[in-house]
Amino acid sequence: MSNCCCDSYNFHTMTREEKRKEKERLENEFVESLKDVLLTSEQKNKFRSTSIWKNFRNILKAKMKVDFLTGRKLTKTWNCHHRRTDSKLYTVLDEKNFMCLNNQMHDWWHITYEEMRKNPKFLDHVKKEVLKDLNENNWESFIYHKKG
Repeated sequence: MSNCCCDSYNFHTMTREEKRKEKERLENEFVESLKDVLLTSEQKNKFRSTSIWKNFRNILKAKMKVDFLTGRKLTKTWNCHHRRTDSKLYTVLDEKNFMCLNNQMHDWWHITYEEMRKNPKFLDHVKKEVLKDLNENNWESFIYHKKG
């Protein structure tokens, strides 16, 4: 007797179209089971592996095209960032709850978010220090400097 996970669905005898529809049905069932549930990391990872999530990401990228914070073109390593941190809303695919961010900006966002939770004046401090560095280093030379 085979221990293949697919046997219960007669997966090996299905046509390609039947397999696609069965996969879609199982994914929809899975996503429905996650509604209004506090998700574990494992469940979030599984959700992000569904075609439902992947299609949503592709639609967002096609619409937004650029990094939400910098306005630069999205790179191959871009991230679709959930703006809502409530685990129960993780599977609610509403465009206004997401930002397309390039990898570095996504990392920066998470670091900044955590720092601001600890110290609400964190960004004020960062701004002050960046402006200080720009003034001390003749910021205009950075703006007009062309790479050769």
